Amino acid sequence: MFRIFISISLVFLAACQGQSTRQPIIDMHRHAPLITKTPPTYDVQSQIAQFDEYDIVLAMVSMTSEEQIDEWMSYAPDRIIPAVMMPCPKNLAEPEYYCFPETDGLPDLLWLEDAARSGEVKALHELMFNYHGSPPSSEQMRPYWSLAAEYDLVVGVHSWSGPPPGASIRRDPNCCPNYDEEMGNPKNLRPVLERHPNLRIWLQHVGSDGDRYPELWTETLSLLEDYPNVYLDISITNSVLPIELHEAAITRLVNAGFGNRIMFGSDNIPIGKILERMNAIAALSEEQKRDILYNNAADFLRISPAERRSHHKPLPN
Repeated sequence: MFRIFISISLVFLAACQGQSTRQPIIDMHRHAPLITKTPPTYDVQSQIAQFDEYDIVLAMVSMTSEEQIDEWMSYAPDRIIPAVMMPCPKNLAEPEYYCFPETDGLPDLLWLEDAARSGEVKALHELMFNYHGSPPSSEQMRPYWSLAAEYDLVVGVHSWSGPPPGASIRRDPNCCPNYDEEMGNPKNLRPVLERHPNLRIWLQHVGSDGDRYPELWTETLSLLEDYPNVYLDISITNSVLPIELHEAAITRLVNAGFGNRIMFGSDNIPIGKILERMNAIAALSEEQKRDILYNNAADFLRISPAERRSHHKPLPN
């Protein structure tokens, strides 16, 4: 009902003012460069330029150091949701870890608690269990889950089998000696959610294996059914992989009744490419596209009515 009220109000306002209605996007899956990227393949300015081009009003950005958070937030504090990556995989070359190398691939717990309390950090993303080769319920992760629950941090988890050797950061032959695709199975999150049932978690890369591992679909849909606070993105599925997988994943999720939990995530792939593919999926209505691009994430993040209205202010002629 709230979404309908906002939509009608904005259309009426735009018509009265002779303006077009904005179509804002919340990108729930972006990354600052990894520690070992020298020089980085993308920087703050290039990402902000993409925000401007596609009206990205909020972007969930995974950070790899305390200093990186300070740098990025200095550019766009009202548009970046700062998150921290963990647990990072080993790099057999220097430095040893791809994030937070001083503390062995996990952010210092005391610093993170202070940052969560102050709002400097608002999320844990991307949790790299596949790459690290450890389960979400490991002892080393237990205090981080407790902290996320205490401070109501949203958590993005790399799920499904992940990239094969030679793809993504596994292009680096020194990367990820303990990689274990089994750690991306959503069933591994059940012990965590049993301890912290109110955690807001989103599964990342859903659909990226197609039907190659049927259990992944079974466990994903089961987790969504059991926990209404679990959402998802289909990053990589929505861009790099064949469009048939993209359309099949969206169709399966919508038919299962979870169209209101799919969130947009670019994973730093050019936004235009993803939008072009989404617009080519005839089965998606305009309302469903708006839900994926903005509304579902706004619900997941519990964005206030006032902030939603500010995101939808009409564009000038």
